[in-house]
Amino acid sequence: MVNITELILQYKYIIIFYLVVAILVFTHRKKIDFQAKIIMLYRTSWGLKFIKTCATKFREWVILFGYLSTGLGIIGLFMISFILIQNIYKLLFVAGAANGVALVLPGINIPGLGVLPFWHWLIAIFVIATVHEFSHGVVAKAHNIKVKSTGLVLIGPIIGAFVEPDEKTMDKKSDIIQYSVLAAGPISNVVLALIAILVLNLCVMPIQNSMLEEQGFVFEDYIEGGYPAELSGLPLNTPITAINNQETINFAEFADVLQCTSPGDTIIVTTTTDEGTSTDYNLTLADNPDNPGKSFMGISIISNEVDVKPELSTGSSLVLYNTLDWVRNFLKWLFLLSFGIGLFNFLPLPIVDGGKMTQIFLHKWRGKVKGEETYHRISMVFLLILLFSLLFPLFKTMLGWVF
Repeated sequence: MVNITELILQYKYIIIFYLVVAILVFTHRKKIDFQAKIIMLYRTSWGLKFIKTCATKFREWVILFGYLSTGLGIIGLFMISFILIQNIYKLLFVAGAANGVALVLPGINIPGLGVLPFWHWLIAIFVIATVHEFSHGVVAKAHNIKVKSTGLVLIGPIIGAFVEPDEKTMDKKSDIIQYSVLAAGPISNVVLALIAILVLNLCVMPIQNSMLEEQGFVFEDYIEGGYPAELSGLPLNTPITAINNQETINFAEFADVLQCTSPGDTIIVTTTTDEGTSTDYNLTLADNPDNPGKSFMGISIISNEVDVKPELSTGSSLVLYNTLDWVRNFLKWLFLLSFGIGLFNFLPLPIVDGGKMTQIFLHKWRGKVKGEETYHRISMVFLLILLFSLLFPLFKTMLGWVF
């Protein structure tokens, strides 16, 4: 049974955040434009001068970026549409296929990625939305399209930002200019993601790794079949630091020693806890089922164990390491969120940029009336596919209860 108190404590920051949002919506309700009951727009003039300055000073470069975004955006539209269709096919017809579509929300454990911290999510979404909408606005302004306002948008529980180009001026521009304005936002998110991963791998990770030292390795599971590691009681997730009384600081060193043994040999494996307690385990090695004649312990999901160097584990050095660790995690999530949001915005769905690009193309190709009908059909199909993909785990669980 779910403990309500534990649930509230686990998601306390999310609850507090949305309570603050609810209070702000209530106190500023007269300045908020409510649309379709679940969309709330709060218009401001924040950033308009900066958009104008950038669009004027770097006009040629901004226009070039917009045109490049158009080409990349069309590729992105077809790519993300194909990925979504392929995902639904695998879910329906490939046994055991993993769902490639999921909501990335704070506090939820995402397989292979871990739990997204609330503050990482909040800051990342703010940065992503700002970059996305700024790119729309600056490309529009470079093409002499008036930007009427900027602001915040709330679509149900999803918070974001927007810029509001003058629609009448926008509609009078050529299709390629409209495409460039629309595509600039998602492509800027992809560029932001690439910048984040480059900074992570070229700057943050090298500095942080230089502050670490290897302290053995751990394994997370036994290989089924009653192999030596499990039979000896060798514990999971406890650093292994020596073999036959020979210190090994990582799995590669351990494996080098293990290669000099034969099936049937008895080895001594030493584990060391975080408290410094060492324990020896005697293992009689088995024959490797995949490579006969080679020694086999029967362990899986292996990773090296690292920790901050002792001389850097106090004072300002430790503060620096913890700061770098926070930045590393933030950049990881910024990359994943920005890249995912950028691609998502190319889907041919209502509200997002890919939907508007598809609508403009179909109006040009089939005429306004027939084009609009075709657009509604396409957008509805992709909306249903998206919803089914997101809700598939729930459907699967419900079917499991029934059968």
